[in-house]
Amino acid sequence: MATGIDNIEHVVVVMMENRSFDNLLGWLYGPGNLPKHNIPEQNPTTFDGLLPNTFSNAMGDGTPPVFAGRPPKSWPSNSNASCVPTPDPHEEFDHIATQIFGTANPAEGQSANMSGFLKDYASTNAGQASAGQIMESFGPQEANVINDLARNFAVCDGWFASCPCQTWPNRGFVHTGSSDGHINNDNYELYDIPTVFNVLEEQNITWNVFADTTPPIPALTLGQFLPRLLPYSAHFRGFSSFPSLCAAPANANPASKLPAYSFIEPRFVTQLGLFKLDYPSDYHPPHNVCRGDTFLAQVYDAVRLSPYRDKILLVITFDEHGGCYDHVVPPTGAAPPLPYSTSRDGTFGFDRFGVRVPAIVVSSYVRPGTVFRAPGNTPYDHTSILATLRDWKGLGQSFLPSPRIKAAPTLQPVLTQDDTAKIVVWPEITAQCSITGDDESLATPLNDVQRSLIASAIRTNNPQASEQATAAVAKHLTNYQHQLKFLHPDAP
Repeated sequence: MATGIDNIEHVVVVMMENRSFDNLLGWLYGPGNLPKHNIPEQNPTTFDGLLPNTFSNAMGDGTPPVFAGRPPKSWPSNSNASCVPTPDPHEEFDHIATQIFGTANPAEGQSANMSGFLKDYASTNAGQASAGQIMESFGPQEANVINDLARNFAVCDGWFASCPCQTWPNRGFVHTGSSDGHINNDNYELYDIPTVFNVLEEQNITWNVFADTTPPIPALTLGQFLPRLLPYSAHFRGFSSFPSLCAAPANANPASKLPAYSFIEPRFVTQLGLFKLDYPSDYHPPHNVCRGDTFLAQVYDAVRLSPYRDKILLVITFDEHGGCYDHVVPPTGAAPPLPYSTSRDGTFGFDRFGVRVPAIVVSSYVRPGTVFRAPGNTPYDHTSILATLRDWKGLGQSFLPSPRIKAAPTLQPVLTQDDTAKIVVWPEITAQCSITGDDESLATPLNDVQRSLIASAIRTNNPQASEQATAAVAKHLTNYQHQLKFLHPDAP
């Protein structure tokens, strides 16, 4: 009898932006409300989340510590609780070190204690008066979609960003098993290394990237790996085609259904809609978490209503924590990646993981109410997706060579149910939060991911444009109004 992964014909991965596990799922379970199952099995079950008045950070100036808590509230720098934290926290390598160790330059052998989030956030434009919001988080009432998905399917409370780095390096790991030696976004230097998409293409395995962006903004994946993926630009599609492919009959021609592997990107930038502006749906602070929840609900609903949903494995995760507080110390002993087992400047050996992020597995072959962890000493990270794809398709030596992938645990143990015990009804899940209209405006500052997409838009139209020149243009733009005017000069 086939079990778990043997029944899967389509893997779908959604990678959102810049939230820690505690920030969105820290209150999923608690005393008196424990998960039904653990993988590996534990009795009683456990969940590594937040507790009231338990985890804190201090400024170190004699002021009282600030405890991690919920729900978010308004602050001097932010009147909308759904947009906590505002402004955007720091996410560069040195700032992440401060958040984890309490200093940007930890001594050799120094233990991490997750003590520097408050102090580091106070160094943003939020200032000390609004720094406490970095310790606030969203519970099941404030971010119901992601919490409902976690509770009704399987969630990992031990999934870590692949490196304590920015967006591009971590997205490099999910596509290649490496950050190409980068620890920051580094002026959006192009990654010219083999990706999982190149491997799938060579093996005649179908794939698409579905991006909720409109021209001239390209998919982030295409913009990052332009030298390797430009020949396959036809594989990059708008997100609007994803629900249509999911809706195909179970016995439809394979070309009318999802490919074997789908990677989904949310909307990262503000776009011109038909009758209004469409603001980002990626969860990236300070973007409204309700927009992120609404987008996740759309993805889930497309899969839930698919006539062949029992053949689909949906994985939801986030690239990095984006400066948001988490209380769990990231593990050390990470296997070095290839290419570049050390950072290009020689300062970091990629021997420790980044901060914990949400990761949810949605499938007819998981037990509802499951919290899973890695079975051994190596935790789940983004390369676990690659290891799962490798084993699922039996690619073995044909796959990417990074030792990080070889060391990564796969998702196969999570798909525990056989085809006689699968979930019969997937619950309907819709966003219960509301968007009040004051969450964003044309004056909202651009973040570094948005600037990287502007640089990518320039490059895709002019592949000969230099990285320095495109980065300089992108960094000259400061807010949504500048971005829209630059990308759509003829728009009213």
